Amino acid sequence: NSFSKSLLQDDKKISDFATTLKQKVLLNNNQETAVIDILSELQKNIAFKPENKSDFIKDAQIKVEKLLDNKQKMKYDIIKNDIWKKFQ
Repeated sequence: NSFSKSLLQDDKKISDFATTLKQKVLLNNNQETAVIDILSELQKNIAFKPENKSDFIKDAQIKVEKLLDNKQKMKYDIIKNDIWKKFQ
């Protein structure tokens, strides 16, 4: 069934994103959980209203950035464009 296949792909996309962010930016467990929640919400929003995808992505980026401390933010800024491409 293509719907469940796409959900699995979304889950993999989310976990890959969270893992990459955790490794590169050194997220703690609470931050990682929050990132996964933000990305899950992003996927649901995109599925519900694909025409607003870019607004949803910007909103998710802002939420993720608010989780980071200054040191993490500096590292995040370096990889930000690459990791968000998965959701474009």
